[in-house]
Amino acid sequence: MLGELLALLTAFMWAASTVLSAEALKRVNPIQTNTLKTFFSALIMLPIAFAAGEFNNLHYLNLIALLLIILGTIIDYGIGDTMLFKSIILMGVSKAYTVAYTYPLFTMIIAVLLIGEPFLMRYLIGTILTVLSIIMVSSENNKTNGKVSLKGLIMALIAALTWAIGTILVAIGLKSISTFLANAIRFLALFLFLYLISKPKKRWRLTKKDLALLSASSIFGMVLGGITFLFSVQLIGASRATPLCASSPVWASIISSVTLKERVTLRLFLSSVIVVIGAYFLF
Repeated sequence: MLGELLALLTAFMWAASTVLSAEALKRVNPIQTNTLKTFFSALIMLPIAFAAGEFNNLHYLNLIALLLIILGTIIDYGIGDTMLFKSIILMGVSKAYTVAYTYPLFTMIIAVLLIGEPFLMRYLIGTILTVLSIIMVSSENNKTNGKVSLKGLIMALIAALTWAIGTILVAIGLKSISTFLANAIRFLALFLFLYLISKPKKRWRLTKKDLALLSASSIFGMVLGGITFLFSVQLIGASRATPLCASSPVWASIISSVTLKERVTLRLFLSSVIVVIGAYFLF
């Protein structure tokens, strides 16, 4: 059961990371939020990679694989997470995160159309469930939160698409580079990219609370969450670990309702559950 428990722990940490970022987003803009998260992740991963001796064999490094990983990370974390953060500002954690977690649908479409994977019957079931979850979220309307923001919905879907593209590119690159080394280099490259586009000369208005929230978010989401996910994959395989990790939207709904006082209706909670079941069939 250790592999399954690690996968569920990963899902919880990814959800907690998003909720922590959402709290900081009340004062810090999405690009700066993503930049700081990546900075703290790189700050932690670089010493870990050095201690593990990952930098001793850089002359054997596959540059094409490294470029794929960096490009995938910029698309995945750089663009995808920034779009998610913008969506969270417009329609809250529960709705934005649930829609963004439809990314397995886009992953499946890309794999079938571009990589040549066969289309299986379970993909059809997963597609129907995923689309149903989007319809349920987009039609959600309550007195507290009002109608769902169309702009927020589009941004969450863009996040899902970029997560799918980025995940595939990184997965291809990781066939030739160790995970610890890849994470150390890609987080550093991502930080430099985000810093350059974040208007660094403009004064950043940050509080100690914001820095604490974003450092905790990066530790839970990008560092610890990434490590527990990899160990889970090693123990039970990606086909079992990934669907369990896809339970993250359910945890995000629960955590955000408790900590951020978001109103999570029965329909919204059910849409989170449905998107998780859809991810199971798609994976």
